[in-house]
Amino acid sequence: MSPAVTKSAVWAARLAVGAVFILSGWSKCVDPWGFVYKIEDYLAVWGILAAVPREFTLVGSVALSMLELCTGLSLALGCLRRTAAIAACAIMAAMLPLSVYIWVADPVADCGCFGDLLVISNAATMAKNIVITALAVFLAFTNTRVAPGIRPALQWIMLAATIIYGLALAVTGWHVQPVADFRPYPIGSEAVVADSAEDGDVTFIYEKDGERREFALDALPDSTWTWIGRAESDAAESSAALALFDEDGYDVTSDVLGSADGDVLLITVPEPGVDYLTRARFANELYRYATDHGIGMVAAVAATDDGLERWRALARPQYPVYTASDTALKQLVRGTQGFVWIHDGRIAIKRNLAGIRPDILSAGTMQDELWNVADGRLCIWLSAALAAVILLLWSLGRVCNNKKSK
Repeated sequence: MSPAVTKSAVWAARLAVGAVFILSGWSKCVDPWGFVYKIEDYLAVWGILAAVPREFTLVGSVALSMLELCTGLSLALGCLRRTAAIAACAIMAAMLPLSVYIWVADPVADCGCFGDLLVISNAATMAKNIVITALAVFLAFTNTRVAPGIRPALQWIMLAATIIYGLALAVTGWHVQPVADFRPYPIGSEAVVADSAEDGDVTFIYEKDGERREFALDALPDSTWTWIGRAESDAAESSAALALFDEDGYDVTSDVLGSADGDVLLITVPEPGVDYLTRARFANELYRYATDHGIGMVAAVAATDDGLERWRALARPQYPVYTASDTALKQLVRGTQGFVWIHDGRIAIKRNLAGIRPDILSAGTMQDELWNVADGRLCIWLSAALAAVILLLWSLGRVCNNKKSK
């Protein structure tokens, strides 16, 4: 193979493998909650979810995301030629067998390789990983034969900038909200998604004396039956739709959130437990603030019957509480307790409730004080800053090379 062909082949492999790793690592750094949820799906399938604290899952997910992002940028820029190629092979040595397992056993709907940014089938994931593994092995033998895109003396700056960039994305995504939102409810979207099912077709699950049965909306049972939730078949038809249910099992989403005029604050609790108690008092203060300013406020909790009553007894909410699917709440806003500001029927602000300062209620206009990172502007600023650093390093390398040639 001639030097020119080798150079072209190596750069093509660098860019291909690097682009996949960058996309994979970036999408996970942006939305650490989503990646943690995906890992917990795997742990639940393997029966070890209860044995792995979420803190460990979070650290592992961020570490893997950072490794993919740093490896991808290093490959795409030709930096750390030997180390980057070895790291890519090591990652794929774990990911390729996992993708084969997922394709054969089908334990989860999708692998989560690219988060919510790009959802691909398990078969496509395996095919992609076979190709990327082959290219990574090729680079392990040839990457050092082609000059880097950034001078070796400057490569540590690129790596440091990438780590800072990735950590900024992950910390913001965990404590506030993802800086780029690829879920069904981005900023500006309608809070109420029309359900394709007609009311007469919707069925609900009730339980009595250990027996569970499905009932149509117009033929609900008497009070001796306990409401469990909406039938899975109906929920699957509108998996992207947020549905709030009252104590009788009626869908009240449009009545509560669908107003085309005015503001509504929605508190989400996808994992009702002791974590929420740290913000229970603040939530009640927030409700009083909202009432004083003519703003509605409700909560959506992923619990029913006894679980909901236990949560009420601990949290003592002063605001109306409805039930909803935990999956829908996690898709709407990230965090074990979320905050959504709905204006004229559209989502205006999304935040992790745990990340809102209590003293914000003393501000003149609360809406102006909330930092809305989910609108994408912060993502553009951070990415532009990293791109500027990389461009500067590349330019310095070209200048140094020109001086040497003279």
